[in-house]
Amino acid sequence: MAALQKSHSGFGLVELLIALGLGLLLTTAVMQVTLASQRSQLLLDAAARLQESGRLAMSFLKTDIRTAGYMGCPNLQRIPLNVIAESPPADFNFTAAEVLKGFDNVADDNTNTYDAVPGTDVVVLQRAALPATRLTGNVNPNNANIQVAGNPAGLGRNDFVFITDCVNADLFKANTVSANNSNGNSGITIVHSRGSNNSNHLSKIYGRDAEIMGFQSLAYFIRDTGRTTAGGSAIYSLYVKARRFGSGAAPVATELIEGVENMQLTYGVDTNADRSIDAYRVAADVADWSAVLSVRIELLMQSLEDNAVAASGNFGQNTLQFNGAAVHQDGRLRQVYHSVVAIRNRLP
Repeated sequence: MAALQKSHSGFGLVELLIALGLGLLLTTAVMQVTLASQRSQLLLDAAARLQESGRLAMSFLKTDIRTAGYMGCPNLQRIPLNVIAESPPADFNFTAAEVLKGFDNVADDNTNTYDAVPGTDVVVLQRAALPATRLTGNVNPNNANIQVAGNPAGLGRNDFVFITDCVNADLFKANTVSANNSNGNSGITIVHSRGSNNSNHLSKIYGRDAEIMGFQSLAYFIRDTGRTTAGGSAIYSLYVKARRFGSGAAPVATELIEGVENMQLTYGVDTNADRSIDAYRVAADVADWSAVLSVRIELLMQSLEDNAVAASGNFGQNTLQFNGAAVHQDGRLRQVYHSVVAIRNRLP
């Protein structure tokens, strides 16, 4: 019987080359899909962080700007503040024309004040800060101390303190702030004797409906943090320079929100004393700061990711406008936030 001939089969060179080519195409397609997915996720993450930071920054600014000049229920247009504090600090000038002021496109030489990024705006305000406490005793104006129900704001020695009952208002410097347990009554004693004050006499005998609050000054500005992104780009942040309570120490700058590239402010001015806004002006063009009724805020936010968008400006970035000009693109995602806040104590 003749031996059966075995049949051999396999891939030829042509088939192998075709298989390799198809595999390469498939691998390339998978890599492209993966890279696109990663870029999309990077963009989404950057956009989410940018949106959160923008909202927080705007919230800080709006919350504090609307309280400029606050000193309880009265306002400076109706009730003047009686100041007995001796040698108030440089950041104190509690008048209608000074409790809110702005500085437009600060220059390079602002290092000794705010060290703000040149070309950005600065806003400064003063107020009586909440939380307040209530008067409980020793209200004779010839007495050098008052008793209050508590100290939720953490007021301390050398702090500047408001007392007001919506009819009158005084400001004094606290010599001491201490617990008072005399006669079994728990409370806080705030001393305002001479030495720190021109007089220990308040303007009137305040009743138990009077509120006590600490004086606070705040300045908002944009500063270079000194940190950089992975690609070496500078990171800017929103800062506040605020007077804290507890020791009477000078205001200290604190970083609030990173990724704030620029802040531009315009001010709603009442030009004819009818308690309504007639024009919005930059700080350099405001002649009477007591006539400012609102502030228009414009923030330019930038992502901390360097390659969130193409440098040429994809995803609509090529049309982004800020402060009347096109925004330079460098691969970082940017977004503009706008808002207008009314100064509550100056509303009709």
